[in-house]
Amino acid sequence: MEQVEIWARKTQIAKILSFFDGLPRFIHIPKPMLVGSNNESEIIMVGDTTVSRIRGELKNLDEPFNPHLREQRILGGIKRIKPERATSLIYQELKKGFPEICMLEDSGECGEKVIRAHSLQEAVFKHHSKKRHVYQFEPFTGKRDEDKNLWPELAGIHEVTTFLGFCEHHDSKVFSPIETRPFQNTLEQRFLFHYRAFAQMYYDKAHKFQIMERVHDHLAKKFGRLELDTMEKSIFLNRHDTQELKQTKIELENQLRNKDWSAIEGYAFVGEKMPDVLTTNYFAPLKNFHGKIFQDTKSLNPIKWISFTVTAVNDRAVFLLCGEKGCPVLKEFASSFREMPLQSLAIVTYVFCTFENFIMLPKWWDSLPRSVQLKFVNAFQGRFYRRELPSVPDWNLKEIS
Repeated sequence: MEQVEIWARKTQIAKILSFFDGLPRFIHIPKPMLVGSNNESEIIMVGDTTVSRIRGELKNLDEPFNPHLREQRILGGIKRIKPERATSLIYQELKKGFPEICMLEDSGECGEKVIRAHSLQEAVFKHHSKKRHVYQFEPFTGKRDEDKNLWPELAGIHEVTTFLGFCEHHDSKVFSPIETRPFQNTLEQRFLFHYRAFAQMYYDKAHKFQIMERVHDHLAKKFGRLELDTMEKSIFLNRHDTQELKQTKIELENQLRNKDWSAIEGYAFVGEKMPDVLTTNYFAPLKNFHGKIFQDTKSLNPIKWISFTVTAVNDRAVFLLCGEKGCPVLKEFASSFREMPLQSLAIVTYVFCTFENFIMLPKWWDSLPRSVQLKFVNAFQGRFYRRELPSVPDWNLKEIS
């Protein structure tokens, strides 16, 4: 454990994660162990704890480690909510279903039927599925092994990457230029890819996350603030983000209505091969592709958001980075990607270490030895970028104008 403290003081978080990846689910730390700093306190682990709890602390640490702090937060060996209790409540809430709402209902012509809208075009990956299924991680309902590692499972192509955020009319009409036309990197197509990434993220934060708030309300009747601390922080931050993004929603929908496609700019890279991982996300990046922190996402001050999309056209990879015109974070993020020597691996690593909304093609995932799959599983669970991952097939990406 002394080596962990050395890594902590050097902010070598990836090495700490790799160390704990090889340990059983339940561990005992005999004496206080420094793992890093977080805001005003050093983080100390001691006593009985779990690897998953340590991962949860590591992903929020300061970079670099702050050696000048006087306060310590000691974790481990305290009463925790039984996981099965929280999980059963989540299952109960999931059975009630998610809210059905069309995000464009105020724009008129809204159909009555809200559908499962795909954030990634089903046509892109359905021919690469296994009996009409692809792999995805399901944090709420996914199966875990004896060490509680969450593994990806096959899910139907009609369900993956979907959300109940548009009526049938708006989904088919608004996104027709990217659903029915070849990708030509037009201003309109970039705008629509960006807007759809935003729409899913906003739906998840403003509507889907209500499940966690209801679970919290149930648990609050039996547990104290200490046991619910992590959940309450997540709820607070989600509400803060949602409030901040309401203005973005208004602006994007006005731009959509006025066909102001140039309000969103972007960078496009097209490959020669089908990508093994596909995703679309709207997020506020903490780090660029080199792993360098370039904005403070811990702050409650306004931050910059961008979209990150990996899709395909005619079985050729398409990688899109988009954001509001003049966004400095977008420019630096794209610049760091251009400097990556292994660009396909850089994308896959960023996806596994950062996002939840992505799918994997069965042909690629099934070809990996179990030991190699475990490295990707650990990266997904660790939620820390940047980690070293095994090589992936090169998509041979080239930037286009």
